[in-house]
Amino acid sequence: MTSAQPRRLIVEADGGARGNPGPAGYGAVVRDAMTREVLAERSGYLGIATNNVAEYHGLIAGLEAAAEIDPSAFVDVRLDSQLVVKQMTGEWQIKHPHLQPLADRAAQLAAAFGSGRVTFTWVRREANAHADRLVNAAIDAGYGPRGGATPVASGTPTRDASAGGARELLAPSGRDGRGAGPAGGVVGADEVRPIPNRVAGWMPAPPATTLLLVRHGVTSFTLEKRFSGVGDPPLVDQGRWQAKLLAQRLAGRGGIDVVVSSPRQRCRQTAELIADVLQQPVLLDDDLREVDFGRWEGLTFAAVQQRWPRELELWLADTSISPPGGESYDELRLRITAAAQRLANRHRGKTVLVVTHSRPIAMFIANALSAPVAAIYRVQIDPASMSEIDYYADGVTVVRTVNDTAHLAAH
Repeated sequence: MTSAQPRRLIVEADGGARGNPGPAGYGAVVRDAMTREVLAERSGYLGIATNNVAEYHGLIAGLEAAAEIDPSAFVDVRLDSQLVVKQMTGEWQIKHPHLQPLADRAAQLAAAFGSGRVTFTWVRREANAHADRLVNAAIDAGYGPRGGATPVASGTPTRDASAGGARELLAPSGRDGRGAGPAGGVVGADEVRPIPNRVAGWMPAPPATTLLLVRHGVTSFTLEKRFSGVGDPPLVDQGRWQAKLLAQRLAGRGGIDVVVSSPRQRCRQTAELIADVLQQPVLLDDDLREVDFGRWEGLTFAAVQQRWPRELELWLADTSISPPGGESYDELRLRITAAAQRLANRHRGKTVLVVTHSRPIAMFIANALSAPVAAIYRVQIDPASMSEIDYYADGVTVVRTVNDTAHLAAH
């Protein structure tokens, strides 16, 4: 394959739920655009989720599979969800906050192929039959045979369970034509309003994936209040002591299925001290690394303020601005959004201990609360603290604990 003849792929993606929300799954097929040969299939069961959440999972799975085949290919993504197609092309806004992280991840995957290399095409459901079969097979495998019920595609009328009747929900038209959809366009109930009463503690829910977010113990940079991002200082004695106290608490808590850590030394050391007590291996995930502070790495705030006063002012005022040679908080959000989705999907229904850094933990919390990026400035995350977030398959997140240091206060 020469550069004059780039490879062309077709992604057929679908998702569906038996009920809205209900048992849900996704499917995706990657084909060679010239021969129509099937190159890859992806599918999965999501638990209880909405149609639109399932559609986005199908899209993400398809793009990931295509990237594994050829990350520089031209890709035509075909979906029978008009909603997802129009949201991905920017014609419709994303009104539901629980879809935003999924849309962001899909956009990130599409952008990685290169500008203009990924297109989105709406097709009729019968043209998406292969992906639809994968959806049904995934739900059958994860939940059980449908017994006559069929998934409701997001392009079909959706009943509003809160209304008592069976009316269809129509998308309102925005004044500039960029509202939830054109007048008369049908969208899922979850796009018009949140699922009724779907707040913490109000409705029965399937088991959540729980992330226990632990910040590493103290390092010399922590004590000296230096910018510590991509640098690799080890734990000091106090930091190791903190990690051992936390390990004792987590051992008493029990129920931890997986331990995942940032690859930075301070996190690995913290994770290993805990994992030894829990008798668990430590998995590494590079997306859990701290934000990159660039040329400010290892410097104090006062030193940065003296040498880069204007750059520091801009950085503090705008989360899209990065330190010289570093990474912006907007970029960090994309990375943590992807990490959260991956951990929740890979370890569904389990409790995952995540050992990472202060800014990533603050971003996990901001994302879970649907808060703006700048909210991380208002979240205190102490060394060896623990925060807890539950992730449900329908996109709902519940923040249970923030910056818990009770294990340190007792000593």
